[in-house]
Amino acid sequence: MDAHHTPESTFSYSDFIPVKSRKNRKNKVKKAPALSTLLATLQEQIRQDEWFAQCSQILDSSWSDFSSQRPAILCLGLGSPSSSQIARVQFAFLTETCKRLDVAHDNVSLYDPIFTTEDTVLFEELQMKVLSKNRARPLQSPSYDAESYRLSVPTICFMPHCDIELYDTLLRANWNKALSNLFLLGNRLQEYLDNKPTSVLETSVPFLLRAAPIFESQPFPVSSAWPTAFNNTSAQYLPSSSIEDLLAESSQPKKETSSEEGSKG
Repeated sequence: MDAHHTPESTFSYSDFIPVKSRKNRKNKVKKAPALSTLLATLQEQIRQDEWFAQCSQILDSSWSDFSSQRPAILCLGLGSPSSSQIARVQFAFLTETCKRLDVAHDNVSLYDPIFTTEDTVLFEELQMKVLSKNRARPLQSPSYDAESYRLSVPTICFMPHCDIELYDTLLRANWNKALSNLFLLGNRLQEYLDNKPTSVLETSVPFLLRAAPIFESQPFPVSSAWPTAFNNTSAQYLPSSSIEDLLAESSQPKKETSSEEGSKG
């Protein structure tokens, strides 16, 4: 061995330790939390929010005025909890309301045509009923079965931010004594009608046009945490003393003013 070539100065490739790529270390795709996990987080946040306590007091008071029975719940037009944060927090509110009112999950039915497979799996895991079709379709539909959609027991219809036509369709399907079973948790109905021509409303939402002014309405306070999800939400129902008169008046043919009637003074 050369005197100037010591073992300490010897280098071989076997001594080299490769460094892991930063790309491999940092760019791993994180798995999104399960929908049930996201829901549980929102449920906890809602339970701890003073706003929910205030809403619950309003709901308790309104429901006790409406019925002495434990409610069924029908949820329409919710949106997709797996795709929408607003729909997710609204559904979390619904599940916490079930606990508050002691409503069993098998007494909760839901429908929205945009529910995803993930949504449906969650509902079924919670033992809620997912309706296979929208039984609230308009009456003129040949396949519509009015009897199947009628509210046979006192029911909270949870319908936040639904289209005006869906509210009208629900009223239409129950335009008889079943109106006494309808308790609405959704947007204040009268505000859908404000500043709209009566002639247009008469054509598009005739049942809502007649019923909205009669609904008793208790508005929820504004939520600072979720202002968009619950803005304009109210607990609403028709007083039993008004339903018979409402049905009697609306069952009569619409009176049109003739030129002869218009000339009478």
